[in-house]
Amino acid sequence: MKIRINTTIFLLLLIFLNGCGLGQWEISELYSQKIEGTSKILYKYDAWGGRDSNANGFIILDSTETFEIDLINSLSFYNLSDIPNRNKIEGITHDCYNSCEEKYYKTKPIFSPMKIDNSKSEGLNIETKIYQYRGLSEKDRGLRGDFIFEKFVETKDSIYFFNLNEVKYVDNKHLDELKLKKGEVYIKENENNEITSLVINQITLNPNNKEIIETVTYFLSPKNKIKSSDFSERGIFKQVKVTK
Repeated sequence: MKIRINTTIFLLLLIFLNGCGLGQWEISELYSQKIEGTSKILYKYDAWGGRDSNANGFIILDSTETFEIDLINSLSFYNLSDIPNRNKIEGITHDCYNSCEEKYYKTKPIFSPMKIDNSKSEGLNIETKIYQYRGLSEKDRGLRGDFIFEKFVETKDSIYFFNLNEVKYVDNKHLDELKLKKGEVYIKENENNEITSLVINQITLNPNNKEIIETVTYFLSPKNKIKSSDFSERGIFKQVKVTK
């Protein structure tokens, strides 16, 4: 895991840059997910400004609003830990807790959340679990697999992928099928609205004490033509085409 600077410092820095005339953001990626049971939409964005300044994160807007980069109202986590719903949106982030840079190996890794922040955005409850940097980084497994799949079946909370061909193996073992939970599923499309790939982040927490077990990422590409409309909107981010 690459070291991420403290979220508060990062936002203050970007706000400063915005005030210095560097606030003309060019959106490189934008995804949206409807929040079940509400009129709200959760956006995931990545954008670039002057002097190579980068802004990325999540933000909630009403479905009647047009998306714009809004650093102040961006959510403070960088990964979802569950499927967003009208009751609560849960995410994770980290802070140093004396484990960044040269202090990294001088500290003991802690895997339970150091702090849990509760806030609101657009009237929705936001829960942010803050982990020690070393503890979170040691549970980051990175890319776990890159597959081509022939078909899929979607349930309320998961997606099953079948007839897999490995572009990159998971632990050098062949898999015939793969079950991944929904929440942070990103669907990429081409100009014909056909799916080119899916990027799926998996955050696994102990259900009792919220100790982080692992974070992994999977890449999957369809063997046959599939439309994003073949997937539901629950727990899935779909690509928003950005006009440049």
